[in-house]
Amino acid sequence: MCTALPFAPSAEDVYLDECRRRAVRETVAALPGRCPQLIAALAEDPPPTYRELSERLGMPRGSIGPTRSRCLACLRMLLHTERYP
Repeated sequence: MCTALPFAPSAEDVYLDECRRRAVRETVAALPGRCPQLIAALAEDPPPTYRELSERLGMPRGSIGPTRSRCLACLRMLLHTERYP
């Protein structure tokens, strides 16, 4: 009788995942202005409401969405221009 072994990522997969996570953390930290704080807050589980973000970051609620979009666009651009594994 064959039993399936549970999936276990290879050492290479674990290493590459950690490299990617580190690259994202470092790139987020290098973003301009309030972007690092905003992106970090949006990654919380559960994410804060826009009202909570407004109070925490001292931003008008109406500017959180557009700022979020600009921050994510900047993050995407920086991550795509870097060569990470």
